[in-house]
Amino acid sequence: MIVNRLLFEYDTLSEEEITSLISQLPRKIVRWLAVNHPDNRTRKIFFRETGVQIGEGTVINPNVIIEDSYKQLVKIGERVSIAPGVMLIADAAPNNSRLTEVPYVREHLIVEREIVIEDDAWIGAGAIILPGVKIGQGAIVGAGAVVTHSVPRYTIVAGVPAREIRSLLESG
Repeated sequence: MIVNRLLFEYDTLSEEEITSLISQLPRKIVRWLAVNHPDNRTRKIFFRETGVQIGEGTVINPNVIIEDSYKQLVKIGERVSIAPGVMLIADAAPNNSRLTEVPYVREHLIVEREIVIEDDAWIGAGAIILPGVKIGQGAIVGAGAVVTHSVPRYTIVAGVPAREIRSLLESG
């Protein structure tokens, strides 16, 4: 009944009503709704209620995956545009694999680091942002890019791994 209301009556519910309804659901279900819900306003409410900081005027399109183990590791600024299919991976581990027993994996590859996306950034469809990355103000991440390092403000990056294409601060 609760999920039906959130999926089919969301446009008649206030933010307070939505928040009250989702407080009765497990976080995993709320996060699933955040990823799959058809409405941007409602998606943002779900993400916020599961620990993601999101600024005003931000648009998060459908199928955006945030992996942070609900530890408030993702901060998204104001007026950010995040296209469909983007992945923000702030918490990376091989789960139940025996790879966790390998010293190199344990010391270098299992990471939990904050992702910060500053105001007015634009993240293209299918981009992947890895742990510890900061996307600077007004930066643009090309579709399908894999971002392994922080991106300076007003810089365009693209590719796998993402590399600087140009600075928007340069003339011409």
